[in-house]
Amino acid sequence: MRAMSLETILQVTGGRALSRPFEKFSGIGTDSRADLKGQLFIALRGESFDAHDFAEAAAGQGAAGLLVHRLTPAMEPLKGRLTLIEVPDTLKALQALGRAARRESRAKVIALTGSNGKTTTKEFIAAILSPFRDVHYSKGSFNNHWGVPFTLLQLEPRQEVAVIEMGMNHAGEITELVGIAEPDIVLCTMVGRAHIEHFGSLEKIAAAKEEIYVAARPDAIRIYNMDDPQTRAMRERARRDFSKSRVLTFSGADAGADVHLKIASLTMREIEIEGHVQGEEGRVRVPVFGAQNLVNLMAAAAASLAAGLEPEEVWQGLLHCRTAWGRNQFVKLKSGAEMIFDAYNANPDSMKALIDNMKLVRATGRKIGVFGQMRELGPDSPRYHEEVGRLAGQAGFDSIFFIGDDAEAFRQGLRASSFGGPAVIGADYTEDMGRRLAAGLGEGDIVVVKASRGTKLERFVYPCEPLDFGK
Repeated sequence: MRAMSLETILQVTGGRALSRPFEKFSGIGTDSRADLKGQLFIALRGESFDAHDFAEAAAGQGAAGLLVHRLTPAMEPLKGRLTLIEVPDTLKALQALGRAARRESRAKVIALTGSNGKTTTKEFIAAILSPFRDVHYSKGSFNNHWGVPFTLLQLEPRQEVAVIEMGMNHAGEITELVGIAEPDIVLCTMVGRAHIEHFGSLEKIAAAKEEIYVAARPDAIRIYNMDDPQTRAMRERARRDFSKSRVLTFSGADAGADVHLKIASLTMREIEIEGHVQGEEGRVRVPVFGAQNLVNLMAAAAASLAAGLEPEEVWQGLLHCRTAWGRNQFVKLKSGAEMIFDAYNANPDSMKALIDNMKLVRATGRKIGVFGQMRELGPDSPRYHEEVGRLAGQAGFDSIFFIGDDAEAFRQGLRASSFGGPAVIGADYTEDMGRRLAAGLGEGDIVVVKASRGTKLERFVYPCEPLDFGK
């Protein structure tokens, strides 16, 4: 975390100091429960909390300053102990500080979005670049209006590349984030049905994702997925609107793309890919699961080229790619069975991708599917869950579990598929479900677990006695 002076903060935010015992801060903090020694605590207001109410707690954690837009009686006695700064809006102040940090940094900034795979792609970009560049990127999904500036504020002077993930749930949000991060390189992994509750159609989602290209500087490098109809259309519009911009493309179907990769083989533990990176042919085994990761690997390879790596360096970097907790995570169970835990995020497209992958995986034992509620799907949520139930029932699973509000819709889809195996379906998790899953698991069995994060499907994992689950 970079140190900041009071004068810089006042200049950047347009704030005024109501007291100033401290003139310098070791960094920025937003969590009153964390160690804030020497830091400036920014009192953000969220949907379910207002950090202005935790000023005393922040002071107790060692904060040297408070940045607020609302004064409370509890703040008055704190003036003698720490610096108090008042601004019109603490979120806008945080964003202004993040933008200032970005402008002071020499790092190339890569910004990416996408309905599926953006967090995994961010991790892959960092993995490919890290052997050759000093890379900064956020852990987890720090991809919103406060996560992006906070990530930029953590940039160190020595770092050469920053990888910034950008999420959205309404139009205009990515435009705002691009304005903060001012990226040198932009890409959209793909457009799917995630967040359709907020947009109503795939076309509106695509328009919101396209903001990453439209809002970027004319000289920014633009990277396009030529296998996705929506992003391919974005590329065609860019020919007209950004004709002088440098463009890179990736595709699994078109060998003429800058990055062209195909899957040679797939197992539970790895995918073997082959193809070329700007004409440099290669073949490597990457220890990640799932054919859907081909898009993420190609996007990461293209972004790494844009950041300055040579094609042969990209091939070397691909060997370092891994998936994070909850994202196609391979888990070994005490029984000898194996599990893919992919319950950090889910939507109809990623569910279908996982189910399609399971059709390709060979098991010497049983295949068991554990699924849960997909969120933010709006009024069509029952229809989407019925679709997933039908697809799961046709995928060759020996038994299936499901929990969530749309359990009945999933059940209807499963029935329509003529699935003949045992199915355990309910609105919420019970300990009996966990016991039933774990019972009889043995060598050769494969369990796949997928849902949105809020469904907490890790509850199914623990009864199965994972050996290397983490978190």
